[in-house]
Amino acid sequence: MKLLSTTIALALSFGFPLNTRADWIEDAVKQIRADYNATESASLTKRSIKLDDGPEVAELTKYYRGDTLVKMVFTSGGDHGAATDQYYFKNGQLYFIYQSAGGWSFDPSGGEGATIDTGREQRIYFQDNKVIRHLVKEVKSRDGNMIKQLLAKAANTPTNDPEGATSLGNAGYRLLNVTTRQQLENFLYQ
Repeated sequence: MKLLSTTIALALSFGFPLNTRADWIEDAVKQIRADYNATESASLTKRSIKLDDGPEVAELTKYYRGDTLVKMVFTSGGDHGAATDQYYFKNGQLYFIYQSAGGWSFDPSGGEGATIDTGREQRIYFQDNKVIRHLVKEVKSRDGNMIKQLLAKAANTPTNDPEGATSLGNAGYRLLNVTTRQQLENFLYQ
């Protein structure tokens, strides 16, 4: 115990902050939230591309402040589910992703025609193209009308899924280059 108190005293006397990483991340997340709110409240112009003639539907909408892309929304889905991915950019770099996904499957224990609906939200915060926070909410219900309410009540759970976050981030950067229906179709089916 004496060693611990001596270490703390030395750290404080040399001005070494004990929570540097946590403070840095919290400050970065606060800035990301401020940038997100500024984008959401700004008057933006948009350009959309739609695919609605195949087994899946998709829409990509890009939002601009002047000539600068600040947000993209990619929605895609088919028979058993859909997802909406929102990508936020500042100075050409991705800083935040919000994904909302849902679907359904047959419930083998629920009788003829019974289903289970699922809902999932992800919030991924980036600093210099590195994930600094990744939060997930997931819910299931036999009543599909309850998914939104259940998600609203669910807590964000920190997760460590660098592959999933990187994959979603890479998709956002690939979508930057999509400007035609054919390119959107290629993105969707590759």
